[in-house]
Parts: sequence; structure tokens; C-alpha cells
Amino acid sequence: MAESPPLIRPLELSRSISHNRRLGPLIGIRVVGDALAVAAGALIGYGYRFHLSGIAIPGGVVPSFQNYAMAVPVVVALWLVIFAFTGRYRVQRGQSFADEILGSAGSVALFVVMALALEGLYRGFPYSRLVLADAAISALLLFMLERALIRGVQGALFSSGFGSVRVLVVGSGETADLLIRRLRMFPDYGYNLIGQVPAEDGSVPPAKDISVFSLSQGLGRIVQRERVDMVVLALGEGGHGRVVELANDCLDQGAEVKVLPDVLEIMTSAARTEQVAGLPLIGLRPNRLVGRNLHFKRGFDLLFTVILAIPVAPVVALCAAAISMTSKGPPFYGQERLGLHGKPFKVWKLRSMVVDAEKGTGPVMASAGDGRRTPVGRFVRRFSLDELPQLWNVIRGDMSLVGPRPERPFFAHQFEATYPRYRERLQAPPGCTGWAQVNDLRQGNSMEERIFYDLYYIENWSLGFDLKILLLTPWRILFHRHAY
Repeated sequence: MAESPPLIRPLELSRSISHNRRLGPLIGIRVVGDALAVAAGALIGYGYRFHLSGIAIPGGVVPSFQNYAMAVPVVVALWLVIFAFTGRYRVQRGQSFADEILGSAGSVALFVVMALALEGLYRGFPYSRLVLADAAISALLLFMLERALIRGVQGALFSSGFGSVRVLVVGSGETADLLIRRLRMFPDYGYNLIGQVPAEDGSVPPAKDISVFSLSQGLGRIVQRERVDMVVLALGEGGHGRVVELANDCLDQGAEVKVLPDVLEIMTSAARTEQVAGLPLIGLRPNRLVGRNLHFKRGFDLLFTVILAIPVAPVVALCAAAISMTSKGPPFYGQERLGLHGKPFKVWKLRSMVVDAEKGTGPVMASAGDGRRTPVGRFVRRFSLDELPQLWNVIRGDMSLVGPRPERPFFAHQFEATYPRYRERLQAPPGCTGWAQVNDLRQGNSMEERIFYDLYYIENWSLGFDLKILLLTPWRILFHRHAY
């Protein structure tokens, strides 16, 4: 009996292979950069320990530099081998700088353990472990600086078209629209959006300013003609039955295939399955911010708020003084927002607009070039400094450091009537920053997108996730495109 063919045929050779080969120079730059960072870190560790630290040297004699210099190639080789075997030299598109550094933490920890082991096994010279500690810290800081510089070069190259991936989106509706907006928002990720194939002809309005192809032309032919590297199937709930067929059409032409899940698939991706009389029941992922998790989050907030308050206090004082000297009115103001479970509270901010800015209009969201902003207000809003007084709201328990941004009741009621899942955002404490904000989603973006990211945060919350968002926030403040 002949074997039945697999549902999705194996791909022997993909355009992505030749495409990835073009990324060889970027990988080489990473390797060379790491080698230089580790070598420099080792030398800095020696110099700091024996010439700058002031810590007493056993015997009172500085050890020979030659012995330490001879160990540098070994240390560099160890770092490069560990990073290569743990996959840290792969160029991963769409990965944030924080994710890259946090993802390297395990490799760095393994390097330190292996270096200590080698130092303990070697009997030819008594190397100082303080030197190793200083060298590891120096190398890590230089590594972070090196990778930040490389990311800048990589982003510029990707934006210019070098090494970019030609992407075709198959599908229409909310899921496909969200993907297209994100691909366009970050050209430095190296995804070149060449067009869209709607699930049904005519389902994409011509005003979208994107090349639209008809599925009746044959997906395989479109992929071949347009030299597509990657196809993303964003078919939504109604297109699940066609995934295998469309994937095979793309694979036959050597294109890489990705599938973007819809909202229901995301909600059930880590769901519990039970059986009742032989019937499978899938429980949707519950809100994680309940019970003891909410207490853990509160403790995390208080600890980090106390730490942040020390550097933040003088910044707030300077901004408040500048506001008072350059415009009439108090430097601070409170505004009603909706908190956890829809409970109203007063959020505190530095005043960035003229007094009674909405007196003649009623509630109006800020917009680009908003004439109501004061001179100092333009600056504090650009760098989100007007939000710093909300640390007081965190201490009071009205807000969390991380969570969905709180909305004013006037707008919240409008959104709730328009977007069915909007109210689910109120299942988490509102935050000073959030997963949507570090992905550059603010008032100027679609509320649909912001809800999508906020619900993902709620359903995937962890203290590690909060820490990641806090680490990403300063970077996003400096380089965001939608603050006004």
C-alpha cells in the first residue's frame, strides 16, 4: 500500500536560503564585534582590578600582564563558541533590542560558568577571579553598546533594501490589516511588503495604497512572478480550511510560509483541554491578573516606584518650574480616568496645555500640531515627561507601572460601544506604560490595534513581561513616532 502524501509538502530549497546568505556580512560583523568587545572587556578588567580598584593585591605585586594577555584569545574563543552554539548569531527580524539582550543572558551566564571552570582547572597561573568578574561586567556593557550600534547599521541597510524579505500577505479583514500596518510601521525590520491577496476578490478597498492581486490568478503564479520570499497567511477564522492548500502552492515556488493566528487562536494557544463524556472542551485563557498574581504585581510596582522616584523627582520639579514660569496656571492637573473594573480615579500629570484647553470644545484628543500645547508642553509631551507624576498614582494603588493606558470616561464609553472587547482592558490595573505603547501604538493609532496588544498583555502577564516592558519604555520614548 502506497504511503499517502504529507498534508504540507517538504521544502527542499527556499528563496529564504539564498536570501539568508545575503545576511552573511551582518553575521560576520556580529562575530567581529563580539570578539573586540570581549577582548577589550578582558583588558579593562585587568586594568581596573590592579590599577584602579584600590583593592589590596595579594603579595603587593601586580601580576604579569603577559599572562592575562595570553588568556584573552581563549576567553574570546569561548564566548564566540558559546554564542554560536546557542544561536545568538542568527539575524532575527522584528526582534527588539531588549529581547536581543535578554535573550543573550543565558549565553552570557554559560560563558561565565565555563570561564570559572577553566580557571579552576588550569594550574599554570593563579588568575584572579575579581579580574574575571570585572572583565565579564565590562564585556557585557561593551557587548550591549556594540549590538546597539550594529542594530543601527542593520536597520539602515534593511530600510534601503539590502537583505530585505519580499512579503506577500494573503487574507483580508482585521487580522491582515493589523499585520500590514505593523510591517509598514517598521521598515527597519527588513520586510518589504509587495502586496496583498484578499481571501475574496473585492474585499480590499483600493484606498489602501497597496498592490492587490486576485486569488483567481493562482497563488503559486503570483509568488513566482513577484519573486516572493515569504507569504503570510492571515485568513482569519473563516479561512482555516484553505491553509494547507495555499501553503503548498507557496512552498512549491520556494517561498517561506507563515501563518498569522486570529484572536480566537491567540486566546486558546495555551488553553486547558477537558473532556465531558468524550467531547473535548477548550477553556479560553483566563485573565492572569487575579488573586495572588495581582498582589505580586502590586509588590513589584511599589519596589520599582520607590527606586524610580529618586531620579524622577528632580526632573518633575524642573519641569514644573519651567511650566510655572512660561504659562499661566498650576504646573500639575488631575483628570478623571477609568481604572481597574471601570472604577473612576484622578490621574495626575504635568500640565502641557493652556488652562481650560477644552472649554469651548468639550473632550478632544490631542493631535499632531495641537495648538493648545504650551512651549514647555510640546517638550514634555514629546518625551512623555508629563506622565511622570503618575508614579504618585502607582503608590496610591490607582495605577500600575505596566498595564493598558487608562482612558477618560467620555472616550471609554464611545470605544466600548464600538469595540466589543474594549471593556476587557479594564480587567487589569491601568499602567504608566504598556505593551501597546512600547510597540509605538498611541492615540493616533487604531483603537483596534491597541486593544489587540492590551489583551495579549493581560492574557500573557508575568513579572518578567512587566520588566521587559519597563526596559523597552525608555528606548521607545526616545524613538517613538506618535507622541504629540
